[in-house]
Amino acid sequence: MDPVLVATDLSARSDRAVTRAAHVAKARGAELHILHVADDDLPAAILQRRSEEAEAVLATMVEGTDALAGLSPKLHVEVGDIAPLVAKTANAAEAGLIVLGSHRGRGLGELLGAPTLTRIMRAVERPILIAVGRPDKAYGKVMVGWDHSSASRKAFDLARDVAPEAAVELLHAWHDPYLAGPYGFDMGAVSSAAGREWADQMRDAVKELQMDGATVTGEAAVGAPAPALLRHAEETSADLIAVGRHARSGVARFLLGETAIRAAMHATCDVLIAPPV
Repeated sequence: MDPVLVATDLSARSDRAVTRAAHVAKARGAELHILHVADDDLPAAILQRRSEEAEAVLATMVEGTDALAGLSPKLHVEVGDIAPLVAKTANAAEAGLIVLGSHRGRGLGELLGAPTLTRIMRAVERPILIAVGRPDKAYGKVMVGWDHSSASRKAFDLARDVAPEAAVELLHAWHDPYLAGPYGFDMGAVSSAAGREWADQMRDAVKELQMDGATVTGEAAVGAPAPALLRHAEETSADLIAVGRHARSGVARFLLGETAIRAAMHATCDVLIAPPV
């Protein structure tokens, strides 16, 4: 199986990412790579010491973490900008999955610039898993953002690969500001014809996807995709959200990637982001 790469800033939040990556690598029989990127905005002497300290911390982590036992992960310490270095390391390792810790805001600089996750998504076209929930617990239910496209099918296939034993629910969110209520969830405003069309399309999708033995159900909601996914995942106790990205450029790519970014930033469970198709 393709290797798994996890990026860590050596914080407790990133510990979850490392543990989840270890479990995924073990389950897939894959090689594990652990990457730490040191900020290069420091004097050379201090930067050298920080890099050496990071190498020592990573080595201690491997020795003291049960989940890493038997994996013999390859350790990487790099200096510079995290987004291109994650891409460089992932490409060199031919990683099939990149695991990251949950987002941490960086104040005004983060507000004015692109968030780290956005920059990583722009730099790599590989699956990304954002680890938020309990990393020692197997996934039990996956919520897949579904729009009947090849991108959402790729998200479904990726979710089945990462969580093969989990039940899957497809959620199709349709946004129409003229029909939706003030919060985008006024189901009563949807015409019966639209409701029947949704139901028919979802029924066909569920039937097709169940052919590989998966437990698949479908649901439709009115509202913007990201809020609908987040709300429904929380209401149904999903522990993984899977979303796809469309291969577009410019403004279209930004808008279509917004669902993945918003889900990753605000979800209370793990988020799996399929690469563009």
